[in-house]
Amino acid sequence: MRGAYIMRADKKIDIRIPINRDDKKFVFWESKMRRQSMTEYCTDLVKAHLETQNHFPIQEYKLSLNWVHVKVQQQTYEQLVYYANEWGCSIREATHRIFTDALFKERGGVYVYSYLK
Repeated sequence: MRGAYIMRADKKIDIRIPINRDDKKFVFWESKMRRQSMTEYCTDLVKAHLETQNHFPIQEYKLSLNWVHVKVQQQTYEQLVYYANEWGCSIREATHRIFTDALFKERGGVYVYSYLK
């Protein structure tokens, strides 16, 4: 069949997300300490966060000259598509939101919520 394209079941989908310079330095350092590439580290971070969390606070999304890649399989990609649809944003922005939250927590960050009465 001409023009038909069947995607391999194990093919990974590459999502490029913007991050700030300090976060990129942290990702570089952590990935080297774990003997991983930056892409492997970022991918593992997103996958683990999707498995353990179901609430992702809104993060500021700004384009940057610094980018990291997340390469996910179809099942994880479908989760990202679900969140992008729920939040009314692009898949890249949804991935950024999840990644940024995961990175914040990886660095020891804690959210403090204040409820006004």
